[in-house]
Amino acid sequence: MKIGIDGSCLANRRGFGRFTRELLNALARAPREHRFTVFVDRPSAGQVQVPDGFRTVVVDMSRAPAEAASADGRRRLVDMLEMGRAVAAEKLDMIYFPATYTFFPVWNVRRVVVTMHDILAPKLPGLVFPSTFGRLAWKAKERLALVTADHVVTVSETSRRDLLGWFRLRPESVTAITEGPDAIFEPRPAAESAAVLRSRGLDPTERYFLYVGGLSPHKNLARLIEAFARVGDSRAKLVIVGDFGDVFHTNVGELRAAVERHGLADRVRFTGYVPDEDLVHLYNRAYALILPSLMEGFGLPAVEAMACGVPVLSSTAGSLPEVVGEGGIFFDPTDVRAIGDAMESLLADPREQFRLGRAALERSRRFTWTAAAEGLLDCLERVLRERKPRRLSA
Repeated sequence: MKIGIDGSCLANRRGFGRFTRELLNALARAPREHRFTVFVDRPSAGQVQVPDGFRTVVVDMSRAPAEAASADGRRRLVDMLEMGRAVAAEKLDMIYFPATYTFFPVWNVRRVVVTMHDILAPKLPGLVFPSTFGRLAWKAKERLALVTADHVVTVSETSRRDLLGWFRLRPESVTAITEGPDAIFEPRPAAESAAVLRSRGLDPTERYFLYVGGLSPHKNLARLIEAFARVGDSRAKLVIVGDFGDVFHTNVGELRAAVERHGLADRVRFTGYVPDEDLVHLYNRAYALILPSLMEGFGLPAVEAMACGVPVLSSTAGSLPEVVGEGGIFFDPTDVRAIGDAMESLLADPREQFRLGRAALERSRRFTWTAAAEGLLDCLERVLRERKPRRLSA
């Protein structure tokens, strides 16, 4: 079978891009009988790498979809139609979209499968889009994707339940696969990490809580900073890793102002974007990862930290409890006192921190990109075998 994959979000540095890159690499390693074609936009082609053995089609357009599909961006209809024409010309049996983020109209394809990672955008639009136009554009894009699709893939059982309820989809029309940590994320000796930490302005002997992810309002970092201000141990630090140049809606100015307002300038550090080869060391030396998000479809930083043997202080929202399990401590993300208490309790009990770290490392082994690729292939093959497209809605 000829299966196409939308590769136009490969250049994205957030979760959509990482999901697509890791999944493609895992698919390339999996035994397969299908022929894969990856469609990449020319503005991004020099920044991305498609695995060997996959055919690549580069499509001319004016702007990279990974940039134009941002919270306040505007994708040109002519660019989306160029992607659609490229797909139609290949006469595929199926096209797979790793995210609706870069979805575009398609035709002349037997089956369409789309990945919807969560219901964040429709449920909390004010925290995702700075403008009404952005909200309406995303809503129209997701609706078009659902009307076009024969099947939906998502990344956790929690997200699957959310999608079924929010969009009133048939249970058999949505499949949950998983995500996993890149192989680079593993326990590392302290001596290896010291130089990296110093280069980031961190003292390797200090205890710090680590946040990794976007700097968007739904990540709930303003409450995290307020909660950290309540932590009595003034020697503890908070390190926030997030991309200042993110194409998604961010509130960096508000977060910096909160740090100043609470007098935390010497205890909170914003690192900006950190590549994986350094990030693994920040994970390894962290006292705990803390994720206060108001919603997550999966929560990839959680399994990355756990794969390094680091416990997670986690919000109870979205899929995080499903992912973190016995590898962490949970709190209500809307309760500032509860967030602070979680940090205080772990600082006061190093033995519990060690125990949770061991449990986290063991739990991380449940999540692999190999399993994700196998689950996706099973799903795609099942959809290809169907004689008739199935209605998604109940």
